[in-house]
This record gives sequence, C-alpha cells and structure tokens, in this order.
Amino acid sequence: MSAGRLFQILYLLLRHQRLTAEELARRLEVSVRTVYRDVDALSAAGVPIYTAQGKGGGISLMEGYLLDRAAFTEEEQCQLLSALQAMPEQEDSAALTKLSALFCRSEDNYLQVNLSRWGASGWDRETFRLLRQAIRDRRAIAFRYASSRGEIRPRTVLPARLVFKGQAWYLQAWCTQREAYRTFRLSRILAPVLLPQTFHRRLAPPDIEFPGDIPPLFRVEAVLRFAPSLSYRVYDEFDKSCIHTEEDGSLVVKTVFPKDQWLYGYLLSFGAGVEVLAPGALRRHLALLAREIWRRYGEPDTGCQVSPATMGPSQTKEVPAMEHDPRGFCQSCGMPLSPELRGTEADGTPSADYCRYCYQNGAFTGEMTMEEMIDFCAPLMARHNPGLTPEQAKAQMRRFFPLLKRWHP
Repeated sequence: MSAGRLFQILYLLLRHQRLTAEELARRLEVSVRTVYRDVDALSAAGVPIYTAQGKGGGISLMEGYLLDRAAFTEEEQCQLLSALQAMPEQEDSAALTKLSALFCRSEDNYLQVNLSRWGASGWDRETFRLLRQAIRDRRAIAFRYASSRGEIRPRTVLPARLVFKGQAWYLQAWCTQREAYRTFRLSRILAPVLLPQTFHRRLAPPDIEFPGDIPPLFRVEAVLRFAPSLSYRVYDEFDKSCIHTEEDGSLVVKTVFPKDQWLYGYLLSFGAGVEVLAPGALRRHLALLAREIWRRYGEPDTGCQVSPATMGPSQTKEVPAMEHDPRGFCQSCGMPLSPELRGTEADGTPSADYCRYCYQNGAFTGEMTMEEMIDFCAPLMARHNPGLTPEQAKAQMRRFFPLLKRWHP
C-alpha cells in the first residue's frame, strides 16, 4: 500500500469534495478494487471517509470534518506540502493554503515549478494546461509535431501522461496513426487542439525510453572528449557516472545516443570543444559536416562541386563537363582544384592531386570509403542545383568518382 497514493486520495477529495471510485481509479491509474482498499485504510486510520451508493453517490469526507494533523508524521506533512508546492505555477494554491493552516506550517514557497523556457511567453504553460485537461477528461488531441528527422506532420493521439525527464517535459500517448504508444517532447508540439472525441480505454504506456533501451541497430555507443571550458554543459547534460576527468581538465564521456539526424546537430552545438573518439563512422561524418560548414562560411565564394556553375542537373543527352576530364578536380572529393585550394604534402609543398579539405601534411584528413564520400556530397550538390535529386547526383558521382586517383580501382 502506497502512502503517497493515500495522500493523493485525500488531496483529490479535499479539492473535489466527492468522486466516484471509478474516477479515483482513473486519476490514480489503479484498479477500483485498489481504491476501495485504500479507502478502508484511511477509515482505519481515523479519517471519516464514507461512500454513498446510487446516482450522485461517491466517496467523500464527512462535511465539516477537520483533518487531524496528528494522523501524519512531521515528515509526511512535509512531503504532502512539497508535492502541492511542486505543482506547476502553484495552480492548487487553495489546497496548499488549507493544508498549511491545518499542519500549522507557514508556506515557505521554497519550491516552484515554472514550465516556460527562458524568455518565453505563456505558450508553454497553456500547452501544459491543455494537455493536462485532455488527460483528465480522456479527450483526444490533435497537433503538428516537429520530429528529429526534420519533418512536421499532423498527429492525433489519446493522451496518457505527462513525464518530466532529463531537461524537458514529454507527453506519452497512443498515436492513432501509428497505432502504438509514442513519446512527444512538449516543446515540439505545435498548435495543439482539444478534440470533442472522448475515449474510455485504459492507457498504460511503457516507461519512457532512454538510449540504453534502444535496440543496437538504432543507437550509437559514443566516447567523447570535452574541453574543460564546457564542463558546465557536460555536468548539465550527462550522468556523472558517465564522466571521467583527465589530468588536463578535459572530460571524457562514454554514453549511448539514439541514431538519427538529431545527434549530429547536438554534437555540433558544442563547436570545437568536443572531439568524437569513437566510433569512427560518427567521427568521420561529423568531420564531413564541419568541412561543409567551413566551405559555406569560411570561403563562400570558392567554387566547388556543389556550385551550379560547376555541375548541372543530369540530362539525357548531356554529360557534366567534369566527367570528361577529372584532372582539374580534387582526386578525392571532386572539388575544382585551384592553386589556393591545394592540400599539402609531408614537406609542405602543394599537393598536385588533392584539395586542402581532403589532404594535409601528406595524409588524408579523414578515413572513409568512396560511398561515404558520395553519400555526404550528393545532398549538397542537389541542394545547390534545382531540379537535381540526390539520387541523380549520386548516379553522376558513381560514374565520375572511380576516375579519381583516390578511388581508382
């Protein structure tokens, strides 16, 4: 029997005066039988709680009864008041005031939950209130959701519960499109609407997942090294058991991430303050993204294979000029090779074959396969060439790249 659940029953009866056993069971996510067992326990403890049968009946406290604070230990009184203080924006302040007076305790207001982000309007609080109402009233809700894959799609769900985990609030719900339980981050829920449709099925979503529960195919086990200047973020965002501090003050983190596009943006948010030690594939992909950022912002006027002036859309009767003679291009990535873009040999002399992004000091800047290079370059080429799809870009590169020195059979 849970003491916390007994507190919840008392709180609900103080707030609503009378509730049916079914309503209490739904709110507490337990069986009706469990509710009656808890009511019996409260009665045995001297709380004048009674039930009434028939229409308008239910479970309630005796009218005019003053709850005896001696029924609770000092620690239990503190727990109950703390639970009420933790309610977002103290929306249940009336119940908090009553119980504080009952227990002869002042409201120190030492704990408060504010759902809004820094600098945000009241949107976060309104979304939370709407979702909480949907859960209480068992009503479906509709919204648009921004997924980590960069898609914004409409969803209709049956809401089950709100969960705070890590640094964010989440909604766990039954998704009617996927016909399965899904977890939605509240900050990515756009334009939620409460629908008139109600539901009566009992929802029991699984515990909210964390990366360690994700199947191996969809996760990345990573080892990261962070600069000492980023220690505040490391301790904010990773469990202390994952962190090892080295002699120079840098922090090495071993953890598990979900394998999706979100991961690359997350790691890039640390700038040059993070180094991926493992796995190699993640390290290489991050290097390619960083190189593209440098190309875009470091030298925006530099011609390269993603420039429309260099490589156009695939045509039935026309082959891109670069396919005729590969000698004027980097023999690794296909970038037009001008003198200022040449890499360097071990003795510091300009490389005759490779650009400085692919080759420095006599060695390639990153180990990768030809397909990995194509996978990275094709979306960039398509983005800068309207009418050219990534698959068309890959088809062009698969014809041209085998002619380059690095990939030549």
